[in-house]
Amino acid sequence: MLPHTITLWNRADDETYTRVVIDGVLWEESRGVQLRKNGVSADNGIFVTIPFESTPGSFVVRPQDFMAKGNISLEPKTAKDLLAVGAVIVSAADKFDFGSLPHWEVTGK
Repeated sequence: MLPHTITLWNRADDETYTRVVIDGVLWEESRGVQLRKNGVSADNGIFVTIPFESTPGSFVVRPQDFMAKGNISLEPKTAKDLLAVGAVIVSAADKFDFGSLPHWEVTGK
């Protein structure tokens, strides 16, 4: 099991948010380095590995969702509420459903 807990807020089309707390993830913060082998990079970025075994059955993460390290009990009304507590916007989410560790790879800024 991986060592971190995150809170993810899934954004709906009407700009409401559903909060999901996920244990057993890997949260990595990078500053000024390449985040992934495919060349995606950022001056400051977050890279999160979320094993499928750590997520609810219907779990999906998409760009424009928000995430934060730790268990954050906020039920936001707007994106400004999320940014005020240090949440980051998901910029990419890739699903890897193969190998010994099926998982999501999520980047944020």
